[in-house]
Amino acid sequence: MKKNMFFTVLAVVLMFLCSTLEAAEFLYTGDNGPGFWAELDPAWEACAGGDNSIQSPIDVNSVIIDPTLKPLVLDLKETPIHLINNGHTIEQEYEVGSSLTFEGVKYELKQFHFHTFSEHTVGGQRSVMEIHAVFTDIEGNFAVIGMLYSIGSENPFLQELINAGLPEKEGDITTNGNINLADGLTQTSSYYTYLGSLTTPPCTEGVKWIILRGYAKMSLDQYKKFRHILGNDFRPLQERNDRKILATVKCPAS
Repeated sequence: MKKNMFFTVLAVVLMFLCSTLEAAEFLYTGDNGPGFWAELDPAWEACAGGDNSIQSPIDVNSVIIDPTLKPLVLDLKETPIHLINNGHTIEQEYEVGSSLTFEGVKYELKQFHFHTFSEHTVGGQRSVMEIHAVFTDIEGNFAVIGMLYSIGSENPFLQELINAGLPEKEGDITTNGNINLADGLTQTSSYYTYLGSLTTPPCTEGVKWIILRGYAKMSLDQYKKFRHILGNDFRPLQERNDRKILATVKCPAS
């Protein structure tokens, strides 16, 4: 009898441990939306922000021109198209071998993904979409290149992804084609930079953000294809908290 009770208690304990170890699910609306991320998992405490936080995204305004900022040093190579719909965004994984060197530190490109509408705003204006290229250094620190889109002519880089078949449901798509992020970026010698965080849980701080000044164009049809899948997958603006935003050139938000 005692033995049976022991195994019953053990089973209950294991079930509890499994339930607590299960990853929390975050959304962009409702009770699992951005305002509640910090409550969903103790490891996501940074998502709550606060007076001394350095959370992202923020509005790019009142920038300081820094003549010491240099053009980005990027070594980007082709990678096989492998698109993932993780339930929050469409993500393209990147093979080892592509990098960004920024402020003397080398970062390896891990993936890029999309948000509609844009997460960052410039001078209070939100754009239709934003791409984030995520890099890490050997110590696991993040640098992220962000670029905003406006409606205009068809974008060949985005069309390659569309032609591959954007995954509409959670899952992944692999094709025989290759893609190179370098083909999708605007001028990399003109940008804003500031210290922020990841824009999804766990909202890790200390991220070097680099927002390209030049907007990329995308057609209305291309925008509708991304928007249909992504919906509103952007985090609301966070408090700037006296952070400086540096810029390579004068810009509309200065």
